[in-house]
Amino acid sequence: MITEIRHIIFSNDELKLVFQSVPLEGFDATRRITRIQVVEGPPPSIRIQSEMASTGGARAELEVESYQLARLMVAYCRDKKIPLPKDALKTIHAQGDALCFSIMSTLG
Repeated sequence: MITEIRHIIFSNDELKLVFQSVPLEGFDATRRITRIQVVEGPPPSIRIQSEMASTGGARAELEVESYQLARLMVAYCRDKKIPLPKDALKTIHAQGDALCFSIMSTLG
C-alpha cells in the first residue's frame, strides 16, 4: 500500500484572500481585513480583525473555528483548481502565522 501526503501552506496573505473570496457566514467580504492571527490548537483557529470603510472604519473581530477553516480551504482549493482527493484524510495545523492543510490518501 502506498500513502501520499501533501501539505498546502496558506500564508497570512493567502488566508486574507481565502476570506475575501469564499463566503463565510457572519463575515462581510467587503470589509477590509486588517489582521489575521493564527491561534495554535489543537485544533487551530483564526481571529480576523477587519474594518468597514463605508461606516467610518467600524472595527470587528471574528473567530473562525477549525471545522469552518477546513470547509473554506476546500472551497478555495476548488476555486483555484487545486486538486484534492475526495476520500483523503484532511487535517489543519498552525505553522507560525500560517496554516498547513495536510492531505493524506492511500494509492492503489
